Amino acid sequence: MSAPRVLLIRFSAIGDCVMAVPVASAIRAKHPGAEIVWAIEDRCLDVVDQNRLVDRVHVSSRKRWKQSPGPKVWREQLTFYLGLRRERFDLGLDLQGHSKTALLLRLAQPARRLAADATDALARKLNPLAAGAPRLDLHVVDWNLEVLRQAGIEANAPAWTMPDARNPAPRTSAPRVAISVGAGAPDKLVPVAHWEEVARQLQAEGAEVVFLGGPGDPVPTCPGAIQLVGKISLRESMGAIAASDLHLSADTGNGHIAAAYGVPTVSVFGPMDPSRFRPYGPLARVLRDPSCRPEAVPPTQILEAARACLSARRTTVA
Repeated sequence: MSAPRVLLIRFSAIGDCVMAVPVASAIRAKHPGAEIVWAIEDRCLDVVDQNRLVDRVHVSSRKRWKQSPGPKVWREQLTFYLGLRRERFDLGLDLQGHSKTALLLRLAQPARRLAADATDALARKLNPLAAGAPRLDLHVVDWNLEVLRQAGIEANAPAWTMPDARNPAPRTSAPRVAISVGAGAPDKLVPVAHWEEVARQLQAEGAEVVFLGGPGDPVPTCPGAIQLVGKISLRESMGAIAASDLHLSADTGNGHIAAAYGVPTVSVFGPMDPSRFRPYGPLARVLRDPSCRPEAVPPTQILEAARACLSARRTTVA
């Protein structure tokens, strides 16, 4: 396949979109002239590099559509779902496997369709599944690349092409630790008191702490820390993470962003399986209590992992 036209479908969530980036990176590496279109929700758009990685994005405004149904929204939805039919894609990959993504792939009518998963009955009927799907014994990143191989495009080791992101908080000479306080579900949250205790101790040991999170996330109380929770965009948060020496978080998208930028990360996991969903790579550490409750992981354990990461980074830089 030379210079193929490829449709990638991964609407959400932020971390899952980051884990799908190596598929687009592999296509670009194998076929520099390929035309790559990524169908994605607007809230996740910032994690996709539109300069080097993809040629175009096809954007779903799903949250707004759900909040304001009516004739105008229905027309927008129809345009979204039928807008790719004239593209004549050579290949279309559904890396999400929900009925909403499966429907888009089917309606786009690429020459070849392949789904990484099918999470409901409708999705199972609409598109061919990759052989062996779903693979529960592989990390999602590795499984996505296996799906790409089954589609006829060879992929080497996972690589991330991420957007250039500006750091919104000027650096000092102190090591910087970014702490993301939010999570996508209540059973993934680490208590804010844990993060406050970790931050205070890291500050006492000479580190600079930046708190990150979205609107509605808990705002820690920690004198001297840089407080950015609810104050900056996702792209700006990405810049703050990329400029950090260490990232701490629950099982959330920012952990995957840190790993994609090569920043050491410590993630406190809850119910999700770390072997499949942890931030990818050797710089990522996962803490998990046997109870699968994030609040059961004590701040002392998070501190121990953070210190080990900072020490290893100082050794590597030296």
